[in-house]
Amino acid sequence: VPDFAPAWATAYQKARDLISNYTIEDKVNITTAVGWENGLCGANIAPSKNFSGLCLQDSPLAVRGVDFTNVFPAGIHVASTWNRALMRARGLALGQEFKGKGVNIALGPMMNMGRVAQGGRNWEGFGADPFLAGESAYETVLCLQHGGVQSCAKHFINNEQEHFRATETSNVDDRTQHEIYAHPFLRSVMAGISSVMCSYSKPSCVVLLAFTSFEV
Repeated sequence: VPDFAPAWATAYQKARDLISNYTIEDKVNITTAVGWENGLCGANIAPSKNFSGLCLQDSPLAVRGVDFTNVFPAGIHVASTWNRALMRARGLALGQEFKGKGVNIALGPMMNMGRVAQGGRNWEGFGADPFLAGESAYETVLCLQHGGVQSCAKHFINNEQEHFRATETSNVDDRTQHEIYAHPFLRSVMAGISSVMCSYSKPSCVVLLAFTSFEV
């Protein structure tokens, strides 16, 4: 267990005990979301293991696909305040809203760089400055999880454009990668992020899920 997250020690041990007799197939099945946009949750179950499943859902402003949900300010708006207290308050309120709707894992926050003004998803993230994005991600993750759900840092990494995001290649040198694009993810890890969502892009022409040499 990392030194910065000693409070997770008991949870990690419970998780190890739970999956001690799981096969690789079992693990893949319960961590692969299915039924996306066909209801509240994108999740899977393992009846043979008495596992009822996890509820995964987003959006960055509210809980998707349900009635009577609040809509919160966009990430880029809260980042523009440079106000940690507001970042924390928003994160906590989002976490409580997701938990109240029955969600286990909130698929956010999004922390890709707002690299160009035309970026269609810039509003989800925290702008173009890596330090500001990193601190915004840190405060959001910390308080979103304090609200009672797990959070997910996305999209790792180089998902700075939505157009052709599943096929484009992002060619970034090592220094730029670490100083700009990876920094918010580093800060989210330091905040105790529960999970990370992979991007579809190919950093330096390598499919990300096979990209084992990258470290934040």
